[in-house]
Amino acid sequence: MKNNFFGIFFAIFAAVGTLFGAIGFFTWSADQTIKRNGIKTTGTVVSFSSSSKGGRAPVISFMTQSGESRTYYSSTYSSPPSYDEGENVTLWYLPNDPDEVVLSGLESWLLPGIFGGIGLIFGAIGYGGFIWRWRRKRLNDWLRLHGQIIMADVVDVRYNTSLSVGGKHPWMIIAQYFEPQSQKVYSYESDNIWFNPAPFMSPGQKVTVRVSPKDYGVYEVDTSFLPKQGN
Repeated sequence: MKNNFFGIFFAIFAAVGTLFGAIGFFTWSADQTIKRNGIKTTGTVVSFSSSSKGGRAPVISFMTQSGESRTYYSSTYSSPPSYDEGENVTLWYLPNDPDEVVLSGLESWLLPGIFGGIGLIFGAIGYGGFIWRWRRKRLNDWLRLHGQIIMADVVDVRYNTSLSVGGKHPWMIIAQYFEPQSQKVYSYESDNIWFNPAPFMSPGQKVTVRVSPKDYGVYEVDTSFLPKQGN
């Protein structure tokens, strides 16, 4: 479960983003269908309905093309209300179903905007995470084929406090390598390890690090010497 944490995390965000994005799109599409196939007219705000949270939605009276008087009860509540009583409002209705109404202004974009915005945020995290994992796997595969192997000194084993699953932090191996030609010191962090690796390491141990020959800052720390986690 912990080893698959990021996969599950990104999958949930991607699914929620897709769902909300789809709701936003279909809500917008339904409104556009009414605008495209409906009849445009002008109605008048005659009163307001109130929600339990204090929001107010307009009640609009309008005449159909056949001269029938209709009343539309908006379900978009806001505080303050988006219209004034007595204000004229542009709207579209379906001639074969006058109860299907779309108002101009706030109501025509509010729900698609809310659902679409939430979908965009969740989708960006979820699908962005999948892309990051895919690119990371490609990089690791490339390093295993073409990377330069160096032996780095283990300088610390500590918690990765930036991540917590079930109230527990994973461990990381911190290694350091001095590159004599450039006279630079490089620090390397392993991937998350969900058990304490210290008992399986000896004092003064070195770890294998695969680096890009052109950039020692592009790397993968090899932790295959550790035992597999049982749970």
